[in-house]
Amino acid sequence: MKAGIFFLILAAVVGVGGCNLEKKAVLPQTLSNVSVRTSYSPAAKFPAGSKYAFVTFASDSEESAEADKINHRIQASLSDALKTKGYKPGQYAEVHFFVAYTIALQHQIDVLVGKSEAHGSEWISAIVVPNDYVSGALLVQVIDAKSMEPVWLGAFNADLSLASVNEQQKQERVKFAVHELLKSFPPK
Repeated sequence: MKAGIFFLILAAVVGVGGCNLEKKAVLPQTLSNVSVRTSYSPAAKFPAGSKYAFVTFASDSEESAEADKINHRIQASLSDALKTKGYKPGQYAEVHFFVAYTIALQHQIDVLVGKSEAHGSEWISAIVVPNDYVSGALLVQVIDAKSMEPVWLGAFNADLSLASVNEQQKQERVKFAVHELLKSFPPK
């Protein structure tokens, strides 16, 4: 009897509240001031099962080992997110769309200026204070393979802590950024 009541209550809770199995992303402690913007072509179609490929750009300088790690983190996170949305990686000749991405960082420096007077003279002093964060952006662009026109653009902006960040925290930041960016992909 008690088991029957328990299942009746459970069924009512699930029926009224729904069942949301989507995993909610948690903001990593090393990010703040997050904003996401997306734009797309209303005519663009992204049918499930479509194939994609990453666009790689030639670099005019040798990339560091850290840059290689960053690229690997971003591509792995994008691939995982696209896979959960029903898209598959493919060869350039057979894809429906290309995925291009870039990152940007801007270091912030505050300059504190003070004016004082001593012995009848005015003194101006300035102190340069580097912040303990950088402003960063991850830009992802989806390009139609037939027309070679951009059809979707996402921009993730955040302040990133410069405090000691381990590899797992870096991966969490990238996964969070990609999750937030691709919430609205494909557009409905």
